[in-house]
Amino acid sequence: MSPEDQKKWEEEEMGQRVSFEQCHIDPAPFQLVERTSLLKVHSIFSLVGVNHAYVTAIGKLVGVVGLKELRTAIENSNSGIAQPSVPAPQPEGGQQTPLLNEDTINSVSSMSSVINIKSAETRS
Repeated sequence: MSPEDQKKWEEEEMGQRVSFEQCHIDPAPFQLVERTSLLKVHSIFSLVGVNHAYVTAIGKLVGVVGLKELRTAIENSNSGIAQPSVPAPQPEGGQQTPLLNEDTINSVSSMSSVINIKSAETRS
């Protein structure tokens, strides 16, 4: 397709009406701020029953988190391989602080046991 043909085709496509009748648009989407803890996100997903939530920073969309990604993040944090999506600021002196301290690991481990108990109750 020549560049002229492509431009003509694009203009025709952009000129067509778009039908949103078959699209599901959530009238009240669920929103989280980007610094919401893993524990809070899990609690919200469990209590509200949502499958995904929009992540915002100062009112702007920065991402979407789904139930599958949440479960993966919990599994990774339980195994100690959690990775921050944004690099952590370096303290003075250049020494890195550990991402997971003992309190965090204990918190995530206890949260994991709650998830397993709730999953077993749901299957019963």
